[in-house]
Amino acid sequence: MKHIVLAVVAIVVAGLCAWLLAVRLESPQQVAARAEPPAPEPVVAALDRGYLNGPVSMTTQAQNQQSVAVTPPAALTGVVTAVDRSVGDTLSPGSVPFRVNGRPVFVLEGTFPLYRDIGPGDEGDDVLALQKGLLAAGYALGRPDGKYGPQTQAAVRSMYRAAGYPAPEVAVEVPAGPGATPPRTPPSAPGAQGTSGTPAAGAEGRAEAGDADRAAAGAAGAPATATGAAAANKVPWVLQSEVMTVPRLPAAIDTITTVGTSITGETTLLTLGAGQVVLTATLPQASVGALSVDAAALFTDDAGAESTARVVALDPTETGEVVVSLLTEGAVRAGSSYVLTIDNPAAEDGERLLAPVAAIVHRAGRAHVYVRDGGEFREVAVEVEATVGGVAAITAVDAADALDAGTEVRIG
Repeated sequence: MKHIVLAVVAIVVAGLCAWLLAVRLESPQQVAARAEPPAPEPVVAALDRGYLNGPVSMTTQAQNQQSVAVTPPAALTGVVTAVDRSVGDTLSPGSVPFRVNGRPVFVLEGTFPLYRDIGPGDEGDDVLALQKGLLAAGYALGRPDGKYGPQTQAAVRSMYRAAGYPAPEVAVEVPAGPGATPPRTPPSAPGAQGTSGTPAAGAEGRAEAGDADRAAAGAAGAPATATGAAAANKVPWVLQSEVMTVPRLPAAIDTITTVGTSITGETTLLTLGAGQVVLTATLPQASVGALSVDAAALFTDDAGAESTARVVALDPTETGEVVVSLLTEGAVRAGSSYVLTIDNPAAEDGERLLAPVAAIVHRAGRAHVYVRDGGEFREVAVEVEATVGGVAAITAVDAADALDAGTEVRIG
């Protein structure tokens, strides 16, 4: 039995040794075959469809095309005591952006500032401008006629009441006889500092001031009352110091004065944006690339919708940068920023078939690409329309050679 076991062990050991020798010993042919590199595989790339010039992204600021500086009315002096609006707010006709000496300063639409205080009996271009401004603010007064009559006076009173302030007014006696006119001395603003340095009177004080005004008018030769019955009315005046006019409203506030500002004739109280809102970005010249006028950009507007903007200007600056201006019909707010993406910065006519420049072979004066066809490659003549960087726009010379996005071509 022992002899049998030893024989089996010897056979196994001999087989193992033979296998080890076979593994370790190779012929020169085997060694050379193993050292040869693998057969080369062709390198391919897929054609694409798009624009030669790659997409561009930029952060833009929304701002008005023009800016209007608003200075104080000629009669306005004192100090700003409250500011009720902020940068970016929209200023509407009849609104009160700030107070001076505790009194409101209204803004109305108009082409020129008021050049006097307006009271009963006044007529002229300034009254007509005031009436148009009140109409634009939404106050009904009939057809503007340039006369400061009862309807216009009621509109003025309504404007002050809507803002939460009493209108400057004076008690006047309306003579019963024809041809008489009320006194011309305007009142001080209620609660404001008078010219003598004492506070102006309230309702009762205004009646007394009216009596004094009538007395002064009588001393000057104008009758304070007519003989017979006369009625006393409190009539609102329009103080030149409490109305600012700007050419166009509504308008966005670009800058606004601050509390404590002392008013002088040169003080800029407001800067208002005028004209259409544009998106602008300042880019280094190298970042502009192929960007051109009429290129379309995509962005998300204030309404949360995807909107488009169009490049309308590329303005170089003295510092070597370029200011890009875009117009949009999307909901944008002056003072806000938006990120735009321009897929077609060069405003190309349309998407084109794109191939790597490395895939194009020039032979016999013609350009070719080699298209994978199963396990082989076939030669296709192409026309190279343009190249940018390492990408070329191509079309097949023979329409029968269907080339499209996804077609694989050899590049090496």
